[in-house]
Order: sequence, then structure tokens, then C-alpha cells
Amino acid sequence: MLGRRSLRIKVMQTLYGWELDHDIPLSKLRALLQTQTDKAIWLFLTDLCYLVEICLYSKEDKAKRMAKFIKTDDDLRATSTIASNVIIRYLQNHTVFNDLVKKHGIFYNVSREVIKTIYNDLYATGFYKTYAALAEPTLEQDRQVIISLLREVINEHPALEQQLEEIFPNLDDDQPLLLHIISKYVEEFDPEKNNFFSGLELWEEEKKFAFELLDKTVEHHEEFIRLIQPNLQNWDMERVAVLDLILLKMAICELLYFPTVPVKVTINEYIDISKFYSTPRSKDFVNGLLDKIKNQLTEQGAIKKYGRGLL
Repeated sequence: MLGRRSLRIKVMQTLYGWELDHDIPLSKLRALLQTQTDKAIWLFLTDLCYLVEICLYSKEDKAKRMAKFIKTDDDLRATSTIASNVIIRYLQNHTVFNDLVKKHGIFYNVSREVIKTIYNDLYATGFYKTYAALAEPTLEQDRQVIISLLREVINEHPALEQQLEEIFPNLDDDQPLLLHIISKYVEEFDPEKNNFFSGLELWEEEKKFAFELLDKTVEHHEEFIRLIQPNLQNWDMERVAVLDLILLKMAICELLYFPTVPVKVTINEYIDISKFYSTPRSKDFVNGLLDKIKNQLTEQGAIKKYGRGLL
């Protein structure tokens, strides 16, 4: 599933509203973060549903072509080989997957028109025509056609993006990484292993990190401001970009209150996030300020890390 960077981004987005209005209670912030993390799971399941349904649509497409009174050569070559793909059958018959889809009402997110549109685009590709002509595809051929479908057809498909962005506000943040993760699962697919859904358990554990980061950043807000303010040379606090301030507080929170997160990881993560989400100057600003504060805290012996190489 998604990693800690995605969780940090979701905490940052949650804190943005609080930074503008400190009267928002922590319980409401936690509920908002819960919704964001839940929607990441729902998007993952929705992507898998689309993957399955697009491949199963090959049977419907073949039946329509065979029902024509006058069939073209292209109609006669139509197959439903991809519907029997070992990965698709694995997902189709997976109890955990089907239970989660039913529990969260995921099929309400899936459009038949979008399935048809994507399948027609898939049908026109050379890699699909080659695969569809195989009598008995190997496991590796099954893997490769699904990876190509994900990377070359589903990824950034305009019809799919238009439909999903109405349901998932964080689509731009989550979707590229989720499709990459699904592709990796396909690359490593083993019918004897539960590699598609083992990540869900890890995600539940990782979410605890996000909620603790949210709680502690809010709880120690004033402490972090006192550390930041003296280091703002020639800057007023009011002139600091809101997102930069949030990222600085989150980073200081990790330095002081997350003893198992390496210092270097924390600093690099927040510098990278600032590049994508804040102002053009944010990377250098966040980098310079964090470096100063980290050195000050280190001299004071305030940074306590447990484990080799964490400092």
C-alpha cells in the first residue's frame, strides 16, 4: 500500500485547515484524516475492480461480435483469453477482496461506460492482440499483459480520471503510486501467496504513525513555534507560507517525538514534499531552517533516537 510519505501528505492536508482555524477540534481533524486514509484503500480496491471488469468485458465483447450477422476478420479473431488470465481469476475468486468490495460498496465507483471505453482502447493495442491470440498463455505472459494494461492504458486514462476525480479528491496524489504498487504486485504475483492484500494489514499499522503525527503536531504547536521563530532571519512569522510552517512543525515533531524515525529520513522527506506542494522557494527555505533547528536540538541533546544510524 501507500507509504509514509503519502501519510505525511495526508496529515499536512489535514493540518492546513487547522492552521487557518485553530478552533477546529482535534476530534474533527482525526475524523478528516480517517476519511482520507480510508479513501486510499477504497481507491486501491476500485482500481482492482476496474482491472478485473475490463478483462472480463472481453467475454461480452466477443459475444457481441459473434452475434453479428456479417462478421469482419477482426470479429472472428476476437477472444476472451484475458478473462481467464491467472491474475484476474485470482482476484475474481479472492474472498478478502470480494468481502472488502462488498463492505465498502466499491462497485458503486465503477462505471460500465468507462469499462467499455478502456477495453476498446486496450483492444486496439498491439500487445493485447498478441496476447489474445495465445492458446495457453504462460504465467509470465499473464503478468506482462496486465502490467501493460495498467501502465499503457489505465494509467492517466482520461475517462477513468474524469470519473474517479469526482469520488476521490486526492486522486492526483494517490493514483500514480497505487497503480505503481499494483504493477509491482503483478510482477511478483505468485498464486500461492497473498501478495495483493498483505499490504492492507501493514497500511493499518502505518496509519497509527499518521494519527500520532497529527496529534503530536497539534499538541506541541506552541513549542514548535518557539523553535521556529528565532530562526526566521529577516522574516515575520506572518510572511511564512502556511504549508511551509506546517511542514516545519511536522518535521520538528518527528525529530523530537518519533525516536525510531531517522533524522535524515525526516529532513529529506519534508524537503521533497515542500518541492511539490508549496512555493518555488520552499525547498531551500525548509531545508535551511530545518538544518539550523536540527543542529540546535542536537547540541541541546533534545533529539533522542533509538537504533543504529538514526541520528
